[in-house]
Amino acid sequence: MGANTAEAAVPDAIQELTDRLTTSYADLLTAAIVQGVVQDCYEPLSNARIPNYVPILVEHSSRTKLRQLTRRDPTVLLREHSDGTRGHSITRAYRRVRVALTRSP
Repeated sequence: MGANTAEAAVPDAIQELTDRLTTSYADLLTAAIVQGVVQDCYEPLSNARIPNYVPILVEHSSRTKLRQLTRRDPTVLLREHSDGTRGHSITRAYRRVRVALTRSP
């Protein structure tokens, strides 16, 4: 009974996390990018047997990835190549950001 309640609360907590991070990074990243990062961090943990700590783990890994994305102002690349849907355009944007972050200034 308690596990079902916790499992049901996880998607709501992930949505709240997505909303908070979207607001926090609104001036740096598109909402689609933030949502994609959160979903990518949540997917491996979505079937966890003990879901109590899933939102905390997702938040930690999402914030780490978002900080890495915004380290050198890659917003031009992200806004230019993201069409608002998860998929190939966001994957391409991530790759371009990774390349931009590894190049010397």
